[in-house]
Amino acid sequence: MAGLMSNSEKRWKSVRKWIALQIQSGEWPAGHKLPSIRSLSKRFDVSVATIQRALSDLELSSFIEAKPKKGYFVLTPSSTSPLNYLDYNGVSVNVNHAVVNMLAKAGQMKKASLSSAVLQDDLKPDAYLKKCMVACANRYEELETGFLSPPGLTELRRRLAGLMVSRGVSCGPDDILITSGDTVALELALEAAAPGEGVIAIEYPTYYGILQIIERLGKRALPIRTNQFTGIDVSELKIAARHQKISAVFLNPTLQNPRGFTMPDSARVELVEFCEEEQIPIIEDDVFYDLLPMENRPKAIKAYGGESTIYCSSFSKTVAPGYRIGWCVPGKYRTEILAQMFSRNLSVSSISQNVITTFLERNYLEDHCENLRYKLSIVTDYLTNLVADTFPSGTFYYPPKGGFIHWISLPSNTDIPMLVALCSKAGLHISDSGIFFPDGVSSTSSIRICLGTGLTASVKRNLRILSDCTHQSLKQ
Repeated sequence: MAGLMSNSEKRWKSVRKWIALQIQSGEWPAGHKLPSIRSLSKRFDVSVATIQRALSDLELSSFIEAKPKKGYFVLTPSSTSPLNYLDYNGVSVNVNHAVVNMLAKAGQMKKASLSSAVLQDDLKPDAYLKKCMVACANRYEELETGFLSPPGLTELRRRLAGLMVSRGVSCGPDDILITSGDTVALELALEAAAPGEGVIAIEYPTYYGILQIIERLGKRALPIRTNQFTGIDVSELKIAARHQKISAVFLNPTLQNPRGFTMPDSARVELVEFCEEEQIPIIEDDVFYDLLPMENRPKAIKAYGGESTIYCSSFSKTVAPGYRIGWCVPGKYRTEILAQMFSRNLSVSSISQNVITTFLERNYLEDHCENLRYKLSIVTDYLTNLVADTFPSGTFYYPPKGGFIHWISLPSNTDIPMLVALCSKAGLHISDSGIFFPDGVSSTSSIRICLGTGLTASVKRNLRILSDCTHQSLKQ
């Protein structure tokens, strides 16, 4: 009957659609070599001819190119043609309900968790923090222990100004605001930089906390795909800006959550130059910076971005999750952010500020982070080998340069809800990756796991459970 596709046509178009999605979402960046025709044939359980038909069509559409005796490779995207998954008007964000459900379940379950992006007890610097608390108690009468209004403890801001120098940012204590964690800093930044309704360019996928802020403030998100090696696709951002006024760019460029990549300096410079030319503010979420090995560290975007870039960070991911000490370097938005902090009484515990100040004074941060980086690298090496040896054929995993956020792309026939359920039944909690996408629905068969712990027997056991469950969740 006219208008109906044959089974063979459906099959090659299904293969084509999946490969195109891997490219469009940034899972497979420019220059990435595609799996062999034979492995694709096995993965999709279709003939070699079906795979060849799909690849031929993708080549005609300038998604890929064939290199004799080498295989197929992803092409750099066209600088003029918009991607078909991108709505330049922005999209409504709808993740809050899913995130709340996920966090509630994680809190209720007496299960091991691979979804919590915080340090576990074995990696927290409790011995150092106890020494700092004792020191503060011994100097109690000398310390500011009453109500501390914004911008926060002067000595802490002075220490943070010194810390920012190591990130390439020159600033003084008066340029820094102490906040109750990183999320508060990010929300204040977005309200100040993009008041009212607006379209916010984000990484695709991105940290669900960023999506929650955009949703709560009633703004729209403009997803810009990410590259596993260079971060947000600045070329695509430039195309989007020609179609839509962008109110701000909101990104997590260092050990990005959820994909784990780190944007190189060259890409940061290109982003800043474009945004300054177009007068688009940048909000930089940089909570994982200290987890990156010293030799691989780029400068913060703020180092290149000047007054229109708002830098946000905290110690929640590296030192003390419960202390809720964050900070921002707001640039020209300082007055607006301070006004919000005063009007909403957003002060931060003076005790926490004094303890963290002492922690920095005694140079505990670098000693702790050096040990942290080493232990996390051992876990990453173990996971890298485990994925290669035991996960289903067709799994892609790019180890991050540091930190504990890991993004694993499973075969396209993986049933992610089934995987989540199987892990739960086995006593392991993982989250559906839909929470990292604006509409709450994942466009890939990928999962994020968090390993903020040393390589213990329980970690090995949990990762083997995950591996077993991935095999069981493959659709036949």
